[in-house]
Amino acid sequence: MTGSARPHQEPLQSSLAAITARMRSTILRALASRALIDRRHVSCALATADARIVQIDTPARLGISSAVLHSVLAAFNGKLSEGDIVVTNDPFSGGTHLQDVAWVRPICASGILLGYSIAQVPLADIGGNALGGYDPRALEIWAEGVRVTPVKCYRGGSLQRDAVMMLLLNSRLPQLIEKDLEIIVGALIQSERDVTALADRHTATGYTHAVHELLTATEAHTRKALQGLPDGTWHGESAPIHSCLEEREFRVVARMTVTNGAVTLDFSGSAATAKGFINTTASATTAAALVPFHGLWPTLSVNSGVFPPFSFVIPERTLVNATVPVSVGWSSYHPSLAIAQAVTHCLAQAQRTPIAMQHIMALFSPPTLPFAVTGCGRLGCPFPSRPQQ
Repeated sequence: MTGSARPHQEPLQSSLAAITARMRSTILRALASRALIDRRHVSCALATADARIVQIDTPARLGISSAVLHSVLAAFNGKLSEGDIVVTNDPFSGGTHLQDVAWVRPICASGILLGYSIAQVPLADIGGNALGGYDPRALEIWAEGVRVTPVKCYRGGSLQRDAVMMLLLNSRLPQLIEKDLEIIVGALIQSERDVTALADRHTATGYTHAVHELLTATEAHTRKALQGLPDGTWHGESAPIHSCLEEREFRVVARMTVTNGAVTLDFSGSAATAKGFINTTASATTAAALVPFHGLWPTLSVNSGVFPPFSFVIPERTLVNATVPVSVGWSSYHPSLAIAQAVTHCLAQAQRTPIAMQHIMALFSPPTLPFAVTGCGRLGCPFPSRPQQ
């Protein structure tokens, strides 16, 4: 696919990309716990005033950032005030697992809401049975850490110390968490300055119109790309996953139906919920399912404009749609890879050509942990049977 943006849209798209790149650089350069986290899970995004992601630096997190933003706004009846910053890590309100904490700040200029900035950053520890939250034997979400539904840690620009203390008191590494909070807040504030400076060059109305044009163009380009796929239905299945707590194997099954450039991804055939931490949330499933399409058409812009041509069927009480109180600590790795594998197999059949999995596998490969975690050692287990050296 070619031509991801019209010529007059490219400078704005480049400017927005530069802002999220600066956010990411600021966070990774100074984050106190950066040696203890998976840096691939740091994502920075910008959204419109009507809560559509217009720019994100990590394509694999698009569906997640979108779901988190909608969850945050729903928690506050659709309205945040200038200077507010909301924090949440709730997997069942748009997130992935408890380690990945999202921060949302409205972007305002002269009292006009221009949009939102979103930073999702893993914290080194947020409680639970095991340092870092990776516990193969966690039977429920509370064993993996503290669940934070959307709460304001800044209100009108003022630090809400009680909200911050809630995070600090539930961590084994509170000094790192406190320092990380300062870095993330600084990056969010800088992004607001950068976006308002950009809007000043267009006027607020001109900026709003321009970002909506970007989204409309992305939707058109996505539909055009999908029209290259023949109409039909294809089935794909993942490699097995093991939970460490059950003898049986778990697989993700996808059914992809293409009808005149619209795609339905149905995961109804997937395994039931696991006892262990290999379940995923619906938002993580949506995000992982879109990765093969971005891999197939790498020039496609990554924003909420890709969503309209897609619909999803993700049944509850399955591996791919975790609900309270099941554990989800490993959701961003083997389970997300399994989702991408199943969809990739569908796409390969529709394309009638193999699709390389190396890039997709790299996105979801397990991290190198700075601490030891022992698994059961059976086929498909995410951890070795002996502690890491």
